[in-house]
Amino acid sequence: MTHRGVSLGSRSRAVPGIERGTGMESGPAIFAGAAFALFGAALLLWTGARVMHRAPVAHGVSPATSITLATLTGVSFLVLGVWCFGRI
Repeated sequence: MTHRGVSLGSRSRAVPGIERGTGMESGPAIFAGAAFALFGAALLLWTGARVMHRAPVAHGVSPATSITLATLTGVSFLVLGVWCFGRI
């Protein structure tokens, strides 16, 4: 069967004017990306402020370990936020 000379089996299922990956499913990705990016940025700013004032980042833990762990966590949350925004 054909419709206007095009086989129905080879027709695209995409609706003209609507791109794939937009619409209702982009809302949760935007929210998650914003939450991850804001948390990662805030954690990095807080860690940087604690380090600049020579205050402990975590009590009871060696300074090098706590700074490294907080920085890696902040960067990973930023990367996760950027990845979520890239999925939109």
